[in-house]
Amino acid sequence: MAIVGLMLGGALGTLARHLVTLASQSLLTSSFPLGTILVNVLGCYLIALLTGLRHGGLLPPAWHFALGTGFLGAFTTFSTFALEGHALGQEGAWNHATLYVLANLVLGYLALVLGRAAAARLASAAGA
Repeated sequence: MAIVGLMLGGALGTLARHLVTLASQSLLTSSFPLGTILVNVLGCYLIALLTGLRHGGLLPPAWHFALGTGFLGAFTTFSTFALEGHALGQEGAWNHATLYVLANLVLGYLALVLGRAAAARLASAAGA
């Protein structure tokens, strides 16, 4: 049953992300990615809320799984990134927290650059 909750949460999270993106695009005339900012900030708030409710005994583990991993996992993974970085800081592991944040940002960006370059080479080799 937990897997069904995970899948349903994931489907709804994907839809919610799409709707937030569409709504934010209708507010702007530029290509500024407001939707991504809104999704990331809202996701951070929601994962903190869900985690607090679970630790306070107000949210059953199955619901936390469906909403946290399912819905928020599809809505944004930035919320998990923020929560994990915060948890490291709360544990007093500031070196690890800093390394975690910087590694995600720097390595993620480098991976994006490499992926774009690989796609360009593949497209060029295919004659596209």
